Parts: sequence; structure tokens; C-alpha cells
Amino acid sequence: MGQLRELLPEKRRKDAVLAVEYLMTASPEWWKSSSQAQQEEFFSRSLTWLKDKYGAQNVFVATVHRDEKSPHLAAFVVPMTVDGRLSAKEFIGNRTKMSSDQTSFAEAVRDLGLERGIEGSKARHQRIQQHYGQLERPPVTLPRLNPAHLEPKVLQKGLFRSTVEGPDLVAERVAKLFDRHYQPAVEQASVTVQETRRAREMAQTARALKEQEKTAQKAHADVQQQLRSLLEMVRAGGPALEVIRGRLIENHEARQTKLDRGMSR
Repeated sequence: MGQLRELLPEKRRKDAVLAVEYLMTASPEWWKSSSQAQQEEFFSRSLTWLKDKYGAQNVFVATVHRDEKSPHLAAFVVPMTVDGRLSAKEFIGNRTKMSSDQTSFAEAVRDLGLERGIEGSKARHQRIQQHYGQLERPPVTLPRLNPAHLEPKVLQKGLFRSTVEGPDLVAERVAKLFDRHYQPAVEQASVTVQETRRAREMAQTARALKEQEKTAQKAHADVQQQLRSLLEMVRAGGPALEVIRGRLIENHEARQTKLDRGMSR
């Protein structure tokens, strides 16, 4: 807290964000397969990324925690701008800015065997323990209903008369039994749906990248064709050189016209 107070400007808004907490980590699978050197490099690059973004002097806490399932770096930074203002908005911004930060960080650690999650994914957050707990549960077996389940239970014993369950209470009790039995199956199905959605989004991303690649290849081929045509004209000499010279002059005049219009505005 003393370090934080020293970093804060004397004049600031009452509702200003004083510090931002960061959790720098990766999927549990990576920690199981990565070497000690890779893990140390991950933490080093994470801290470097924060310092580059906020300034080294504004990262006042950065500690590595290995006491949980996924090791992580916990850090606190002061969102101080170059001109001495507190402005978390300028650093974090909106969803687009945060997505851009995730992409930037992913690039910083990509060669360690990590890749960015699906950009713009609609998947909902789920606690890691819950997600992997559901995956590791054994297959659900069918419940068996025996006559004892349908026997009305005694709710209250009396000296001359006892109170027992009616048909509605028996039905409710049996329904709860089945609900408890099938709950793991429902949770596993939820995980399967999320994994299916992730696979579909990855396929869509791959198709989009393929289209971009085709467009870039076509543009490259067009440029190559134009260059070949110019080289043929140069080899031919004579009038062809005058044509090239005329085109260069036209391009130069067109650019100059654009500059003149911009200055006049």
C-alpha cells in the first residue's frame, strides 16, 4: 500500500481507478507438458508485457503463485498516463481494446507452445475445477427403480394413527431421485456443447483465413503479371520506354494532385 500511495498523483478524481489487477496464466494442459525453463520464460515475458504497456515504474506488485492447479502471475499496476493522469479507460478501454490486448499477449508467448483463444468466441466462462471435474466423471449409469421407491414413507408416527406420504409426495421424491442421478449427465452434455461450439468457431476462423489467403495470392499474382509486362516493354525498348515514362509521370501527377487537395482543405 505504501508503494501504491507513492505512485498516485496528489490530484485525482474521487472515482478514479487506483490500480488494476492482472492474472497471467495459461490452460492447465500446458503447465503439465511445459518444461521448467518454458514456465519461467512465460512469467518473465508476462511481466515484460505489463511493463511495456503500463511502464515499469507503475507495476508495483508481481508475484508468481504455484499453489493452485494452474500456476499464474498475479500483478497490480497503476493506470498512469504519460501526462500523469489516472485513466484505466485509456489502458483497458472497451471489449475491442481488451481483445487486442489478449492478441498482443498471445503473440508474446506463442513460441512457447501457446496459442490465442478464439477471437470473439461466444463461449461462457466456467470455473476450471468445474469444467475438468465434469470431464473426469465416470459415465452415467441408468437408475434402477424398485418397489421400495414407490412405497409411501411414514412422515409422522402416532399412537393410533400415522401420517404417510400421498401420491404427490411419492412422485416428487422419485422425481428428485432421478434429478440427482442425471445431473452429472446434464453437466457433461453442457461441456460437450461448449466443445462443439468451439470446434465450429475454429472451423469458421480457418475458412475466413483461407479466403484472406486466396485474396492475397490473387493480388500477388496480379502484381507479378504487371511486372512481367513492364519488363517485356523494357526489353522491347523504343516506344515502349516512352509508354513507361508516361505512366510514371501520370502516377506522380495524380499523387501530387491528391496532396494539393489535402493542403487546400
